[in-house]
Amino acid sequence: MTQPTITDLDTALDTDEADAVCSAAWDAFDVVGRLADALALDEASDEMQAMLTGIKCTEGRRLLPPPRYGRLRETPTPGPGRAGLEPFEALLRHVDVALRRLASAPEGAGDAEQLNLVADHAATAADLLISIRQDGGGAS
Repeated sequence: MTQPTITDLDTALDTDEADAVCSAAWDAFDVVGRLADALALDEASDEMQAMLTGIKCTEGRRLLPPPRYGRLRETPTPGPGRAGLEPFEALLRHVDVALRRLASAPEGAGDAEQLNLVADHAATAADLLISIRQDGGGAS
């Protein structure tokens, strides 16, 4: 996944349109979930943390409607070490903030409980993701 793709998702998460935010969150969970699956096979990664990250991403994605329009985004190849995971951690943290913002808006009131639950999954996945690599080594 390229930085422009992360930027595209970040931009969509900042909109006021609920469908766009939810679609971007779904895509972010999908991309990071596939990244976690790949990291689980990486010897320099903590397999258990990678698997838990993937589970949280799947749970978050399952609670969101699939995007109506979209494209399959490529499976990312992070840079080496923990720093290589930081852009993806930041993306999940942005999902958390965007969904909580949407839940607190009048148009999200009916879905606030579910949106906050999905935001919790994003926050937990971000915490787990950044713990997959403890040192500076390893790239998937």
